[in-house]
Amino acid sequence: MGMKETNFNKLFTTKVLYLRNFSKIKFRQLTLLLFFISLSWISNEIYAQILNKNDTSNVHFLNSRKFFIYKVDKGETLFRISQKFKISQEEIIQFNHEIEKTGLKAKMKLWIPAYSWIKKDSIAEKEMEIEAPEKFICNVAVITCFNLPKTYTAEDTSNSFVDEPLKKEIKENLEFVEGILYSAEVLKSEGLKVHLYIIDSENDSLKLLNKLKKNAGYNLMITNENGSILKCISGFSITRNIKLFSCGINTIEVIKDNSNAFSLNPSSGKQCEQMGKFAGKYFPNSLLITIKTTTSKENERAEFFRSGWVKSQEKPVLQIDYTKSGAIAVADSLDKKKTNVIFISSSNEDLVSSLLTAVNGKIPDYNVRVIGLPTWQYFETIDQKLVENCNVYLFSSGFIEFNTESVLSFRKYFREKYNIEPSDVSYQGYDAFLVAGKSFLLNGKKIFNEEKSCTIKGIFSEYTFVRSQNKFVYENQNIHVFQPANDVTIDITKNFIMK
Repeated sequence: MGMKETNFNKLFTTKVLYLRNFSKIKFRQLTLLLFFISLSWISNEIYAQILNKNDTSNVHFLNSRKFFIYKVDKGETLFRISQKFKISQEEIIQFNHEIEKTGLKAKMKLWIPAYSWIKKDSIAEKEMEIEAPEKFICNVAVITCFNLPKTYTAEDTSNSFVDEPLKKEIKENLEFVEGILYSAEVLKSEGLKVHLYIIDSENDSLKLLNKLKKNAGYNLMITNENGSILKCISGFSITRNIKLFSCGINTIEVIKDNSNAFSLNPSSGKQCEQMGKFAGKYFPNSLLITIKTTTSKENERAEFFRSGWVKSQEKPVLQIDYTKSGAIAVADSLDKKKTNVIFISSSNEDLVSSLLTAVNGKIPDYNVRVIGLPTWQYFETIDQKLVENCNVYLFSSGFIEFNTESVLSFRKYFREKYNIEPSDVSYQGYDAFLVAGKSFLLNGKKIFNEEKSCTIKGIFSEYTFVRSQNKFVYENQNIHVFQPANDVTIDITKNFIMK
């Protein structure tokens, strides 16, 4: 416990007087020197523990992180300040670059983090051990981009010590990590023991590779990175034989040759194929109508959907060329004797609105079901009455049931800590560690065993991994189907086996 400053002064005076009395006696100089060294050590230790109310009275919050604004006393050293606040000297310098330029000066105002967030090696590396009785410790590297060395500036900190708020991408990455940390705490009760390393990629492959090489003892890596950074991580995973859990969108192409990799989000093609399988089973003996457009990506999605559909029911599929015939041709192709399932593979709001309007003109004389993409959730101009009349079904890689106990607990944690609702990336971070941790508990350091593979239910999605067609990367097979107009979700994993 800390000692009041008045008590310290009294103790210091007593020690000095005691020393003066002893100095009258003819002790050897060595004994006297050792006593001074001992006294100096005692005074430093006591001084380091003194943290007055005035030291922590000036509080600032930056991007949900707490800082004290501390005024340097005359003769005070950086070492003493670091000991007083229990923050490393390197970390203090990191947030107060003027120390490197002019040195520490009296009356200088410093930004002192209320809690440490870095290791000595790197500003964005953090090690956390969750105690549990498990024999094996799982070493997990969480890799994302904070770009903190570029985010903080060395300019005058008297008013503001950051030029502007954090970019949206960095804020989302912070939430991703926070979801992982919360999930780790949850798995602690299940006997998981883990060393967790949070590593800032800095959006620099070379720097990241050097950081990864510092600790090659990882059992698995979790990342939401994509592009060249993910390619670097995947290469490291292959050469070091480390399991990799990828949470990014459409990362299959980057990690497709990595037999150690797991994609938690199904690719857009896989989602369309799975939705085609579902629709073929959910709407048996129906007519499927797909739309051909000028966009190759949209036509590719339609082909994936068609391939899934024909695996469920071997019926002919009708394709309408929208570029030649327009929306009216789609409406005119409806069959009165069957349920008409129309898959629209476009995210173009005007095109979708035109098609729904044309189809709506045929209702209620025709039985219609329209299937759209996850992006339709964010449409702003389409009449919701059209969505309801046309019986629109959407699908996505995740669906959050906000009233479940686990989600309510997670939301409460975020609101109490940050005064905000968690975003989708927070839930994805939670699920990423949940899947990785449960796999470790089930299979040990092997992490994944195809013979023991099972579906793991998270709070963002469910996860059943199957090797992709190239027989390398594992890809999650689960999607979620829901009707936005009726706010109804369909439990695919309960009603259908989507393999």
